[in-house]
Amino acid sequence: MNTANPVWSNWSGAVTARPSAIWRPRDEAELAALIRAHKGGPIRPAGSGHSFTPLCASDGVIVSLDHMAGLISASPETGEAELWAGTPVYMVGPLLHAHGLALANQGDVDRQTIAGAIGTGTHGTGIDLGSLSTMVCGVTLVTGAGDILTVDAKNDPELFDAARLSIGSLGVVTRFRLKLKAAYALNEASWAADAEDTLNRLDEYAAKHRHFEFFWFPYADRVVAKSLDIAEGVRPERALDIAGMKARGERVSAEEKAFQQICRMVRWFPGSSSWFHRFLTRQMAAGEAKPGRVRWSWETFPSARTTRFNEMEYAVPRESAAAATRALVARIRNERIPTAFPIEFRFVKADDIWISPFHGRESVTLSVHQDPKMDQWRLFGAAEEICRSFGGRPHWGKQHRLKAADFAAIYPKWADFQAARRRADPEGKFLSPYLKELFETGIA
Repeated sequence: MNTANPVWSNWSGAVTARPSAIWRPRDEAELAALIRAHKGGPIRPAGSGHSFTPLCASDGVIVSLDHMAGLISASPETGEAELWAGTPVYMVGPLLHAHGLALANQGDVDRQTIAGAIGTGTHGTGIDLGSLSTMVCGVTLVTGAGDILTVDAKNDPELFDAARLSIGSLGVVTRFRLKLKAAYALNEASWAADAEDTLNRLDEYAAKHRHFEFFWFPYADRVVAKSLDIAEGVRPERALDIAGMKARGERVSAEEKAFQQICRMVRWFPGSSSWFHRFLTRQMAAGEAKPGRVRWSWETFPSARTTRFNEMEYAVPRESAAAATRALVARIRNERIPTAFPIEFRFVKADDIWISPFHGRESVTLSVHQDPKMDQWRLFGAAEEICRSFGGRPHWGKQHRLKAADFAAIYPKWADFQAARRRADPEGKFLSPYLKELFETGIA
């Protein structure tokens, strides 16, 4: 346990906290004893700090699960594996691959812990693929009373339904059991295309490819599209180990260094956004991945993201995706909002998870990013207004301004989640001031 005036910060540097202590338990029994004995200030679990909202910040205690990382068990026969919650996503691929297994999908950042990714509804892209939370078939957590509970669809299904995506509000999740796929390779391709033509052909691209997404620098008229498809019968000879995956995600390439310089230029000269957007689109198109670039899935999904940013993401109904995207680009252009980053567009399958942004509807996510040293709310405020007008729901780990009353209106199972949360944490040990805004502000 670290009690020497610790300071905690998230990945972008926008969220900082001075907790009274940072706990680093080595097992569930130690964690449970600490929670039972704790009396002062909220307890907040923290992964890698890759959320842009203050989900982990606390002036009480922050819990790090760095010592509770790795694979607990794996069964190729059942297609399931159990992982410690503190396992970074970049470790998951190599650990599962050794048993012939793989995640069905993942996002393009792998620096998060598996608990952070699942707990906030992190996702990849694909009309037939849900978020990482949909892969969960069992959860072990330590509640506010210090009880160690393991729940699934048969053993306390209500608490399980809440625990699949709970942003650390039920307790500290220590393990996840996941339903997986047999290891598979992906064929990657990318291409530049007219933006309007791409929006008109969304259903075609989504149906044709297992994974489809595009990046639109909003002052350009072309997008850079990307597809991933299973390479049937292909088994790449080489696979990166954990050290290789970690190093690859931290390597600052020449392209990243150039983009960091562009971010500075846009910060200093906001009017340069339009020129840089056309330039960056041409540069990305020049580096297109030709069909035939095949790697194991977990090597293919992530990209190195070493340029710091803050992010907002909203999930809008799939049928509104093109209209919402057009409206967002028009707003950025009309108001001359400066940014160096593209809009990211992804498909996500509907699910039945109580507070998932994808609950009950096929969705598309629109993500916008901003340099941490620039005014983010000029861009984020415009994006939020537009996305909410189309029925959008925010990503729990990314910037938004919604409170409890807003969530109660957009999630049909909100009351069920609240009941499960209060049962697991009746004293509110895991409610920081920020989480009180999410779960209690404006609620009678």
